[in-house]
Amino acid sequence: MNERERKNFQIALIVILVVVVVLLAVMCYFLFISPGPTATIRDIAIIVLALESIVVLLLLGVVIGMLWWLIQTLERKITPILDSTSETVNTVRGTATFVSDAVVSPIIKVISYASGVKSAIQTLTKWRSRRSD
Repeated sequence: MNERERKNFQIALIVILVVVVVLLAVMCYFLFISPGPTATIRDIAIIVLALESIVVLLLLGVVIGMLWWLIQTLERKITPILDSTSETVNTVRGTATFVSDAVVSPIIKVISYASGVKSAIQTLTKWRSRRSD
C-alpha cells in the first residue's frame, strides 16, 4: 500500500468509528427518553438475529454436506490411483530384481575374476623380475 492509500484507509476507518459511536449515543438517548419504542426495536432485533441464526445454521449444513461429498469423491478418485501406483511399484521392483540377477551379478563376477587374474599376473611378473635380478 502506498502512502495515499494508507491515508485514505485511516480516514475511512475513523469515519466508520465515529458513525458507530454516534449511533450508539443515539440508541442510548432513545433508550432513556422513550423505553416503549426501544422495547419494540429490541424485539425486532431479537427476531432478526433468530432468523439470521437459522440461515447461518442452514448454510453450515450445506457446507458440511459439500465437505462430505468432497471427501467421498476424493476417496473414490484416489483409491484407484493408489492401487495403480502399488502395481507400478511392484513392476519396477520386479524389473530391478531381474536386472540385478541377470545382468549385474554376472558382470560383477566377471570383473572380480578379471581382477583376480590381473592381480595374479602382476604378482607373477613381480616375482619373475625379482628372480631374474
